[in-house]
Amino acid sequence: MNTPRNDVNSDRPTDNAASSGSSSLPAAWLSIFLFSLFAWTMSNLDQSLFGYAIPGILGEFSVGLDVVGLILTVGFIAAAFMVILAGLAADTWGRRWTLTALLALSALCVGLHGFVEDLTQLTWLRALAFGLAAGLAPITSAYVAESAPARHRGMLMGVLQCGYPLGWFLAAMLAAPLLETSGWRSIFFIGFAVVPIAFFIGWRLPESRRFEQKVTDRGQTKAAALDWGLLKELFTPLYRRRSIASIVLFLSFGCAYAGTAFFFPTYFIEVRGYSPAEATQLVGFSNGIAIVGYLAAAWVGEYRLPRRDTFALWTVLGALALIALMWLPETRWQDLALFGLTGAFFYGSNAVVGALLTELYPTRMRTTAYALCGSAPLSTGFAIYPALVPLAVQGFGWQWSFTVMIAPLLLVSALAALVLPRVLSGSDVDAAAEAESDSAVR
Repeated sequence: MNTPRNDVNSDRPTDNAASSGSSSLPAAWLSIFLFSLFAWTMSNLDQSLFGYAIPGILGEFSVGLDVVGLILTVGFIAAAFMVILAGLAADTWGRRWTLTALLALSALCVGLHGFVEDLTQLTWLRALAFGLAAGLAPITSAYVAESAPARHRGMLMGVLQCGYPLGWFLAAMLAAPLLETSGWRSIFFIGFAVVPIAFFIGWRLPESRRFEQKVTDRGQTKAAALDWGLLKELFTPLYRRRSIASIVLFLSFGCAYAGTAFFFPTYFIEVRGYSPAEATQLVGFSNGIAIVGYLAAAWVGEYRLPRRDTFALWTVLGALALIALMWLPETRWQDLALFGLTGAFFYGSNAVVGALLTELYPTRMRTTAYALCGSAPLSTGFAIYPALVPLAVQGFGWQWSFTVMIAPLLLVSALAALVLPRVLSGSDVDAAAEAESDSAVR
């Protein structure tokens, strides 16, 4: 077991916790963390509403689950391309206003879901909403990694990833009563409330000090055009192995993730016999329970094991919990407990993988690398499996489909993680990337 390294790197002048400038103040890194957590939570709240609305959409438009799966696929294909543009934009023009624009526009598109007249409109709005929201993942991760004190960076980034279950939990608490009283369309209007809040975030948020320093070091102002050369650089000998391993990790994990998360409300209705409101509440409460797993993963990855090893351990345990959820429950509390356990390990592995990826690349290319090697393959996996899972369910049923199609992918993710460098926690985020790059050269 590796001992976390809280050495001189954590007190280097380049560490934002100790650097000069406005974002070196405790209030600055704390505000960046809190605003990033809020943005990620609101984005997941907005996007999770679609999962809760699926039963209502099936009923109103008289279509099968395979059609909804294709709508999800279109959205994720759009996200795979749009997230790369978001990463390039954040590395070119800065984190602050890129984050603000994506959060506001994605929330606006979510709100407009409530006014659709046909499935074509729903498909276009879903693609725009998710494509824009996907760009928040690399930006919020890079933002927090660049501003957080080195000795606690992984823990803070783990807490940041709690925005996923927290968003699903809050959405469930808001959506459940609306589904019973006003129908599926009404829950999307929640998105409109996020738009003005996004602009408040942009007004109050400081820019990343590291990003500003890199611009200064280059002796220039922010570039006017996107730097497409960063995409090619990710596959030079210096970064090729980690880039390919990251793509495999996020692609396999994305397939497993999307093949379950958006379908669990429908699974509990069709297999376990819950009403739409009951299924929504069950998924929401289970995601609330899963937050404990996120925090535990972040703590273990920061203070006990390297993050890559923690991710591998969590995904293997998540695969086992998922299989148990499919075959063991007989009562509602068992559904709740095993789904909470599945979320704690399966989805909770998100708490370390973001920090792991941001530590593999320097500031000048961090959001681009996260977008191309993390978010884009994740979105590609999201595009593939929502279309495949309904077809498998029609032929083999929910339980066998989840067991055979999802659990093995988590094992592939675990193996891909073990190919990545064993970065120790506690070092300066750029020093860690530079050290791993020097090692690769040698």
